[in-house]
Amino acid sequence: MCYTLNMNYERQILHWVNRLGFLTRKEIVARFGAAGFEVSPEEWALLLLLNEGGAKAPSEIAEVTSKDRTTVTRLVDGMVRKGLVNRIPNESDRRRMVIELSASGHGLFAKLAPIAKGLIGDAMGGISDDDAQITLAVLKRMTSSLQGADLSSSSKKEPQDAKL
Repeated sequence: MCYTLNMNYERQILHWVNRLGFLTRKEIVARFGAAGFEVSPEEWALLLLLNEGGAKAPSEIAEVTSKDRTTVTRLVDGMVRKGLVNRIPNESDRRRMVIELSASGHGLFAKLAPIAKGLIGDAMGGISDDDAQITLAVLKRMTSSLQGADLSSSSKKEPQDAKL
C-alpha cells in the first residue's frame, strides 16, 4: 500500500506524528505538574537542548526547534526571568548573545529528566529497539525532505523511497 497517497487520516503517518506530539505535550505538562514543576513543553525542550548541546545562539535554537526568532526570544526572556538560562556575550562576536543554562536551569533539568524518561519509557513500551531505530530513521528522512522542499511547488516529484 502506498501510504503517501492514502488520504484516510487513520492511515496517514503525519496524522499519528501530530497526535503523538499533542499527547506527549499534554502528558509532559501533567507529569511535571504532578511533581510540582510548572514547566511548559517549550521550556523543557530548551532545557534539554542546552543541557545536551551547551550554549546556543538564538538563531541555532530557532533552527533546531523549528520556531521563529520572535517566539525563541519570548521563550528565552521568560526563562531568564525565572533564572533558568543566562544570556552571555558570544566569544567570537561580542555584539551577539548566546543562551546557556544557569545553575538553577541545570538543577531543574536534573529533577525533570527522570520524569521525562518515564514518559519516554511508557511511550516506548513494547516497541523493539529495531523498530525504534527504523522509526527514528524514517522520521529524520521525512523531516529532512520537508526542510529541503520547496513547499510552494505542487509539481515536486514524490521520492521513490517514500512508500513506508
